[in-house]
Amino acid sequence: MGCFVWRVPLPEDFFNNGMSKFGFVRDELLNKKILRQGWGIEDLRKGVYAYIAEWNRLGWGDSSKKRFGILKPMLDIQVGDPIVIPKLSIRNGEIRHGRYFTIVICTKVYDFAFPNNICEQDFGHFIEVDPNRMITCDYDSSNMSAHFIGNTVSQPGFNSYNYAFHEVNDTRFESAVAVLKP
Repeated sequence: MGCFVWRVPLPEDFFNNGMSKFGFVRDELLNKKILRQGWGIEDLRKGVYAYIAEWNRLGWGDSSKKRFGILKPMLDIQVGDPIVIPKLSIRNGEIRHGRYFTIVICTKVYDFAFPNNICEQDFGHFIEVDPNRMITCDYDSSNMSAHFIGNTVSQPGFNSYNYAFHEVNDTRFESAVAVLKP
């Protein structure tokens, strides 16, 4: 079983039509039980060369190989794996980044399809999650918060996982998630 950290866009990031990317990802999670990731321009299963070709066709710059490398571990998520989403809450009224994190459980492995409800071709990478096994925890009230917000090498925290997507290879972090896992 793996354990993953899945970052979402900042609330200040918007699509061309003014829709918040953060709000879109949160809405997809709450209403469709789909967790989406950006840079969704090509199916990762097609490989790095197809991804780079589409990235270049769209003129998105020269970081395509790095972005593919960051996202590729999404293919390793298995049914039952926990995914920690820093700064996102599924509770009502908490629609901005905050001092909380949400844990979800994968029910269907990686897939790729552009969402219909946004104006840009992006956020095509997704997994499905169990709607009955999602939990939001506050950093301050969780007795496990030291495992999640540590800033030093001796304390694994979200700061150790700064990429958009990251597989966790720290047993203390994994143990903390297992305790809180819904």
